[in-house]
Amino acid sequence: MMKIRPSRKTGAAETSAAGATADTPPDPSPPTGTVFASPSAVDPNSRPTLRIRLTARIRPRVRGLITLMVVVPSAGMVFFAGSAILDMVEQARAADHAHDLVRVSADAGEVGRRLQAESAAAVTLLSRGPGPITSADYRTAIAASETAIRRYQDRRRGLETASTAERDALTAVDTALRGLPGLRVQVDQRGVATSAAAVRYWAWIGTTVDLRARVALDPGVSGETAGRLRAITALAQARAALGQQQVTVLRSLGADPLGGPVLKASSTARAAHDQALEAFAVTAPSRWRELLARSLSGPEMIRVAQTEDALARGPLEPEVWRAALAERADRIWSVEQEADADVAREVADVADHRWWLAGIQGAVLIGAVLAAAAAAAWLGRLLHRRLRTLAERVTVMTQETLPAVEADLRRRDALAPHETGRTYALKMLGAKPERERGADEIADLARALTTLAYSTVEHSASLVLAQREYNDALGDVARRIRVQTSRVSSALDRLQESSLTVDQLGTVFEVDHGNEGTKRLADSIAVLSGQPPNRLWPDTPLYEVIRAGAQRVTSYERLPDIAFKGIPTSVVLAGDTVGAVTQIIGEIVDNAARFSGRHEVEITAARTEAGVLVRIQDQGVGHHDPDLLNRRLKADVDALPSLRQTGLTVVALQARPLAIDVELRPGTDGGTVVDIVLPHAIIASVGRHRRRVDNGARPIAPRPAPAAIAGGANGNGPNASAPNGRSPFADGPYPLTANGSGPADALGDGTNGADPHLTGPISGGPLPANLAPELTAQGLPRRARRTGQPTQFRRSAPPTRDIAQASAAAASFGRGARDLPFTRTPKESP
Repeated sequence: MMKIRPSRKTGAAETSAAGATADTPPDPSPPTGTVFASPSAVDPNSRPTLRIRLTARIRPRVRGLITLMVVVPSAGMVFFAGSAILDMVEQARAADHAHDLVRVSADAGEVGRRLQAESAAAVTLLSRGPGPITSADYRTAIAASETAIRRYQDRRRGLETASTAERDALTAVDTALRGLPGLRVQVDQRGVATSAAAVRYWAWIGTTVDLRARVALDPGVSGETAGRLRAITALAQARAALGQQQVTVLRSLGADPLGGPVLKASSTARAAHDQALEAFAVTAPSRWRELLARSLSGPEMIRVAQTEDALARGPLEPEVWRAALAERADRIWSVEQEADADVAREVADVADHRWWLAGIQGAVLIGAVLAAAAAAAWLGRLLHRRLRTLAERVTVMTQETLPAVEADLRRRDALAPHETGRTYALKMLGAKPERERGADEIADLARALTTLAYSTVEHSASLVLAQREYNDALGDVARRIRVQTSRVSSALDRLQESSLTVDQLGTVFEVDHGNEGTKRLADSIAVLSGQPPNRLWPDTPLYEVIRAGAQRVTSYERLPDIAFKGIPTSVVLAGDTVGAVTQIIGEIVDNAARFSGRHEVEITAARTEAGVLVRIQDQGVGHHDPDLLNRRLKADVDALPSLRQTGLTVVALQARPLAIDVELRPGTDGGTVVDIVLPHAIIASVGRHRRRVDNGARPIAPRPAPAAIAGGANGNGPNASAPNGRSPFADGPYPLTANGSGPADALGDGTNGADPHLTGPISGGPLPANLAPELTAQGLPRRARRTGQPTQFRRSAPPTRDIAQASAAAASFGRGARDLPFTRTPKESP
């Protein structure tokens, strides 16, 4: 229950919890619930900065960091090594292309050689006329040419894109080959002149020689290989010049003798042949030169030379001339073929070597990347395993060890006498390890966390020791206050027995009631210090406990405004819970009485499935946020704002160990409603299961307010003084009979007073004598018919009383307020 009141210092509105007093003592319990506490409070509504949000988004894990550390250098390595490998691959592909060009060039050379033989046969056919021999020779030459052409075209189709110069040379050869069938038809039909046919053959043979020259310029060919290709080109030129000389002479062998132009043309062709051989000798390797020298020597070559010398001296047979130059051309062609094979093998070896280097480099690169990835994975797993182990240790420390230490430190006997924080840390955590494995930063972090754990437990134990000393001091202060108030009570007893005036009696009543409030404050201090009053009481009816708690209000003028309604008379509380329940009800009723003006405070009780529900309702201003108070009542003790809300803290501390549920809510007509659920565990007996009490034990009479007593004169009416010097207000339940079975008869008339279910204020409400019927033979409670409700007491103005009656009432109140069980000779110290 929380009220709003102005502050004496600032004038601002302050809140008062249930049971909060005007002068509340400081909280004697420093918080020990949080081991790792933040030094500064963080505003939960503050928005994180852009840097924090970006860091939270891009913060990688350890594996990610290691992967990043490996990937970045590996990416650079892959980039540069990959560039080198790509260059090597390009070189290997260029070598493959050069090899294909060399093979195509060799096939083109063979086509040129076959066309050279075909041109000689065609010129012979055209110059001598068709005949069986000449036609057969021409057909044979065409067949050989077609075989070479098909081989060339097959190789040509597999050739990849070439450079511009090579493509032009290849196109020229392809064009010549496409025109070859038409020329052959013309030769067969003798529809072309001999010179025209010879020129066209020479031109087409020249395209093959030009292709061989262009291959030497390919970028995929090394310098040495290019020189050898130029030597082969020189051989092809020598062979082509030899064929030109052969055809030139064959055209004119029909006339006798040969004319000067023919001889001159023959000499020019021979000169070109010799010049080409000289170029070959300059660029060709020695092996090729030796091979050519052997090929152009021997008896056959001597006869060829003799035939060439006899050309100018007399007529020659065309077959002799043709055979002689064909023999020489075949010898040159054999050397050319051998050279082509050597160059093809050389270029193929270069290509294979480059591919092998590219493969080795790629394998090395892949191996390096895989090794780096494996190293990163191994290192990542190692670091992740170590960090996970460290995280598990921290998790065990924060979620198991430290909470266990905290729970252990909450026990009053957790720390032995003369025990220090260090010895307690060693007892709870074991011996500190001498050294941590490893010498890296993770090991340093593990050592630091271990030190932090030991230091946390040590400092927590030290704080608990300091707190215990502080609480012991507060508990000692509470006991001293209790002793002092007992002395004041004794002095007031003696004072009330003397003859006093009405005004003096009123002053004595105020002092006596204030002294009782000081006792209640001492009990609150003892609860806050962790040493609640441990007085032992017998099992007490709930009605007496509620009345005793209601009498603890600060202002005794409010006692007539407290009304009981429907409180069960058969509910008995266990003796070890009577003091705590009385204090809980007293704090709540006091708060309700202080902050509800002159409105009535209503107390009701009813049985529920959870136990007994005690409801206290006032008509005050209420609290703006009862949920806040409910959360504080159910929160940890360290979170309670006990500095300015002592009553709320005392209620929470007393209710929690007994599992008493206290809940505040706004009333339907204003004010505050407090529901107190007393569990079955603290109820000693309910209803007919309780033993029947002795008929001689009766409750005390209804109790009037002190103000009414002081203002009375004649002692009549409901506000008359209690007999036997008993005060109508006390801080505990009524005394029991000698056998402890029930309340004593305070009226002395054997009537047990009025009905406890009255609806008026606290001017009446005794308990009935028979709290339960007898049991049947089967051990079950015997059912009994209820009687009707008696007439309720009505509040009336106090009658006029004389001074003697007032003095007797004052003496009764003074002695009764201190002689009841809550104020006299407890079994244990307060």
